[in-house]
Amino acid sequence: MFQLGGTADTVVKGKSQAEQLIASGKALETFRKMVTLQGGDARVIDDPGLLPRAKYIQDVSSPKSGYVTSMDCEAVGIACVVLGGGREKKEDAVDPAVGIVLHLKLGDSVAAGEPLCTVHSNSETRAARAIELLLRSYRITDAPLEHKKKLVHRVIRGSGI
Repeated sequence: MFQLGGTADTVVKGKSQAEQLIASGKALETFRKMVTLQGGDARVIDDPGLLPRAKYIQDVSSPKSGYVTSMDCEAVGIACVVLGGGREKKEDAVDPAVGIVLHLKLGDSVAAGEPLCTVHSNSETRAARAIELLLRSYRITDAPLEHKKKLVHRVIRGSGI
């Protein structure tokens, strides 16, 4: 991003710049400012225990052994909204304590009973609905992916804009 933004000549120099900002603490200070400017409590950066916690935490276990070959990302997003972690309408409140922690990515092997993800909820009813959506969102097959997708598709060098 530093290279694309013009503050670094190359991706390598941009990576070095990022590493320096992290090592110096400047990146963390900027993050603190961002949290504060958005109305958040920057103390949670040093003490995550200050963050709200969900009443119910439940693992969603794999129904079978195999490989994660696809996930319906829209269904995962809808499951998060069902939990209260997003809005259906702009008037809806967002519950900052709820959410979904994904434990596996595409191509990973999984054993029957192993957690696919963990649901954090403040309502057992909402959690049950979200878990149904999540279980339907995973496709687990006996055979691994032939070609595991790369996390970085390609590096874009200087756009000339």
